[in-house]
Amino acid sequence: MPESTKRTETTHIDEVGRTATSSLQWLLENRNLKGNASHPITHNNKLTLFICGQEGFADIAGEIARAEKSIDLCCWGFDPGMELVRGNSATWPRGETFGDLLIDAARRHVKVRLLIWHDRIGSPMVHNMPGYSHGTSPWKNSGQRADDISAKASLAMLQDAVARKERVSGGYRGDRIPPEDIPMLAREEYCYSWYVLAFKGLFGGLEIRLRHGDSAAISKSIATEINQPRGLTMLEIEKPGMQYLGTHHQKPVLIDFDHKEGAKAVGYVMGLNSVTDYWDTTAHLLDDTRREQGGVNERRECLQGMAADGGFATLKPYQDYACRIDGGRALIALYNNFVKAWDRAIDDRTRSASTDCVSRELPCGSPPARLLDKAGPSDSTVQIVLTQPEEQDKTIKETYFRAVTQASLAAGYLYVENQYFQYEEWARHLLAERKKVVAAWKAGSVKAGKTMRDMPIMHVFIVIPVPERAQMVPRTHDTLAALGQHDGMTGQNTMIDDYNKQPKTRRVRGGFGITNEVEVKLPDVVRHSNGINKPGAMTLESEFGLKVSVAMLNVSAFDTDRWRYREIYIHSKLMLVDDVFMTLGSANLNQRSMAVDSEINIATVDYRVARDLRKRVWRMLSGGLVDGGGGTKAEIASAFGKWVELMGENRGRKKSDSASADHKKMTGFLLPLEDSRSSTLRLG
Repeated sequence: MPESTKRTETTHIDEVGRTATSSLQWLLENRNLKGNASHPITHNNKLTLFICGQEGFADIAGEIARAEKSIDLCCWGFDPGMELVRGNSATWPRGETFGDLLIDAARRHVKVRLLIWHDRIGSPMVHNMPGYSHGTSPWKNSGQRADDISAKASLAMLQDAVARKERVSGGYRGDRIPPEDIPMLAREEYCYSWYVLAFKGLFGGLEIRLRHGDSAAISKSIATEINQPRGLTMLEIEKPGMQYLGTHHQKPVLIDFDHKEGAKAVGYVMGLNSVTDYWDTTAHLLDDTRREQGGVNERRECLQGMAADGGFATLKPYQDYACRIDGGRALIALYNNFVKAWDRAIDDRTRSASTDCVSRELPCGSPPARLLDKAGPSDSTVQIVLTQPEEQDKTIKETYFRAVTQASLAAGYLYVENQYFQYEEWARHLLAERKKVVAAWKAGSVKAGKTMRDMPIMHVFIVIPVPERAQMVPRTHDTLAALGQHDGMTGQNTMIDDYNKQPKTRRVRGGFGITNEVEVKLPDVVRHSNGINKPGAMTLESEFGLKVSVAMLNVSAFDTDRWRYREIYIHSKLMLVDDVFMTLGSANLNQRSMAVDSEINIATVDYRVARDLRKRVWRMLSGGLVDGGGGTKAEIASAFGKWVELMGENRGRKKSDSASADHKKMTGFLLPLEDSRSSTLRLG
């Protein structure tokens, strides 16, 4: 729970109009205390927001190409073969690869530091380092030299090797490699050779360090959570999965931090991983060859656990965000976060962290002078917040809880777009805060000449994907159930109902022919769900002053002589409140991101940033029909109604038997969340 800010302010009330204007403390003021500012609130930052990989990665590629002194990359995973800027070619490479960009920078004498999460169990499972964590059996050849390695060279080498093999074999078809397979084989060869050469230090100023989770620090962090992850048995995999498979999930980028006193310094805080799966456009096309060739998952892809609709050729659509920071003191926080992590990663944590160049306020003695410039009228107030088990830092959690507390008072809108909506504690906090507001309204409404009908309604927009694994269904179901929004989790609802309908006892034959009645123990998942108070729509509005909608995203298109629909996977970690507050970054809304994995988010109270992003995102998701206008309470209420109506219309079109485009094509991407799967196992 967030600590009190311990700051008081005086607000003057207009006795005639009975109105007052005051500011809410959205950021963590208690982390900005003079002389002990562990997470400084800074005011001189210029922010630019990007939606999806096409926008975000293109901007990063441009800055890497222009870098003159330093590039610091902190990654969950790194794919040397991904193209940050892509042409329309259907095969790899569609443009300059990430690996080539960094090689070129190192050859320009730019210092490149690449920090990647890696452990021996988790990394091979999630394929976060192509060529190192997997794909380590490349095409057999003499290998590439450090002085001429490139994506194009790999492709030419493979094409030549295949041609020579065919000439030697006399065209024997059993030895032939289909031409369409050559680009992907070349990609694998490139990634493998890139990592071999990089770890040998053969790219000049490019250095890689790996880091993995600290199970002792994670255990200490988890111990402060209200709802503990479950079990240490084979039937309860959640706790060991968190404790022993903690990841470093941060992905900030920092370029030319102290070059020319910080005059060229630029940083990024984002959810985008530096792996090719995360590249997509805001159009979210059904099949887009720029998203690279799909694999088994795409061939077997099954929408929402219901109707199989496989056969997609390319990786699925992805939605996520990146925030660029130009100049400003917030970059000092990014630098300190990176340096501390870099020092900890020395010899893969066999040595303790160095403190030589680590200072909370002044990196290596003094910060670049240009980062201390006074704030201009268009600059943004920013706070960088973290989840860092090694430091027991949970300021991202504090930020999410404080934002809900303040949002409850503002009562306009709360927009959450997140990959994992699995933090029941946060949902309960939202209800508890709204209940306080309703109670205060009831207590003062008569004196003010108001009724409950006059109380502002808070509109909550939730946009999430279908849980990627069945074992993630229970946590998602329970978090939604706390808000009374679990109807779309049809499989889990049915399973819970079936268990509850079973006899509460069963007969067991004992010794001497005696039969005993024994209580039937329900699965823990079912017992926990039974204990959740699941408010209906009327209760939500009357007792909490809330209206809530839960959406998922699909794209629709006419393909191969039929209308097809495909999930847009939401990898986003975004929250917007009342055009006043925004946070985005790497942190999901689950216990893993709040207490286990290292994470980094940016939080800002710049209304221009929040308002503009809200309008852009809502227009994109609704096909241009909804954007909330100026963000007044009336406009937000209208937008909510249209949003929910559109979700229903799109659902009807998707399920329609008609072949007509008018009846099958969705408007925008919004659909009500639906998932027919169930599980008695939890995976948080």
